[in-house]
Amino acid sequence: MANNTQTTVQTTNEQQAVTHQPSMLHSMLPIFLIMIVFYFLMMRPQQKREAKKRQMIANLKKGDQIVTLGGIIGIVHKVLNNNEISLEIAEGVRIRVLKTSIGDVLEKGKSTDKQETTATKTATKKDGKK
Repeated sequence: MANNTQTTVQTTNEQQAVTHQPSMLHSMLPIFLIMIVFYFLMMRPQQKREAKKRQMIANLKKGDQIVTLGGIIGIVHKVLNNNEISLEIAEGVRIRVLKTSIGDVLEKGKSTDKQETTATKTATKKDGKK
């Protein structure tokens, strides 16, 4: 009978040892949660920005004012094909630009340089005009 009691105690200890070991799911759960949080905080907003930029570039038309990634500001003169546009950067000066190099499309009527508007106001005051 002592042998039977000893076997029961030994079996109970083995069951406790087995139940206290964390399962593979429990040990991987924090990593999965971090990956999900990372996706919603970092990757998904980036994908939305990229989709918005693709749509913006696809909707380019003559007369839109754009800024290239190199910082050149100009007005779309002509959409040449799926990959290029003709950009007028000064009166009579046109360059070909890849659509992938477009950084932003500016709103119409919005000034891109505060100094430009200040210089215009200063020149107007010097001429005596208001």
